[in-house]
Amino acid sequence: MKHNASFQFNAVDARTTLAIIAPGNLGDMVDFSNTYKKKGIDYIFDPGQSLPAWTKDLLTELIHGSKIFICNDYELQLTQEKTSMTIDDILKKTKTLIVTKGEYGSVVMQRENDSVCSIDIPVAKTQQVTDPTGAGDAYRAGLIKGLVSSKKDIVHAAKIGAVCAAYCVEVYGPQNFHFTHDSFNERFASAFGEKAF
Repeated sequence: MKHNASFQFNAVDARTTLAIIAPGNLGDMVDFSNTYKKKGIDYIFDPGQSLPAWTKDLLTELIHGSKIFICNDYELQLTQEKTSMTIDDILKKTKTLIVTKGEYGSVVMQRENDSVCSIDIPVAKTQQVTDPTGAGDAYRAGLIKGLVSSKKDIVHAAKIGAVCAAYCVEVYGPQNFHFTHDSFNERFASAFGEKAF
């Protein structure tokens, strides 16, 4: 987080790229947002644990123009306190707001005409809960996989995220879970009544 990234965006094709801005060097996060906006690259803004370091103006700037703003329920509260924005205000700056709520699932919010449409995504059933560490990251990984490869909507992608998170909490450690394509589809079908992919 101390040093700037040296990633070059010259070869990035905006038509086939989905970026994520996650906690890191704050200068990079701002620069990435500006670059993505300039190049027309869709991006997910996930400030996570960097939230306390943001000013109202910079936080608002990064939310504005994002395809998705994702946070947990505490981070949403902190965002609203820092920016004085309501959920409706946030959805005027981003296309989609996703709020994860731990054992209570997540919610996908978008604007439809002049109102906010909210869709609750339940947690996927687990065999046991061993360690919640990394569940949010697993959710985001599933969400991104769903967005780039399922050819379905964001709600479907969020359900893929929920199943990834379920696998994560069943084991100790944030990256020790695994699944096969078939086992994932089976668990997804059990949770949501359809195939993931």
